[in-house]
Amino acid sequence: MEIFYLFLESLSRIEELLNCMVGLATEEKVVAYKKNRASVFREKWLDKMEVLLLLKIGERTLFNLRKSGKLPSKLVGGKMYFNIDDVEKLMAGKEAITTDSKEHTIRKSR
Repeated sequence: MEIFYLFLESLSRIEELLNCMVGLATEEKVVAYKKNRASVFREKWLDKMEVLLLLKIGERTLFNLRKSGKLPSKLVGGKMYFNIDDVEKLMAGKEAITTDSKEHTIRKSR
């Protein structure tokens, strides 16, 4: 009879370990999903500094582009982001950006 109780305790311990493993696997999936989601976001969106460097323009010019609607933006967590497709369209058109009677030409990167 004592062997039976030892066997039940062993089964109980195995069940606890399996539940723990399932919980860890679920947590790993959640973490992997969040990392994947963040990397997809980073592939599609550029922050303000990246846009400034890419377009070789100043903060005021970027502000005017946003306000005029030529370059839409999103505010996420207090940080400004721009869709990479919108930035590429602006670059592809080689548009001359006029702001405060200054003209800035966006050139294609080589």
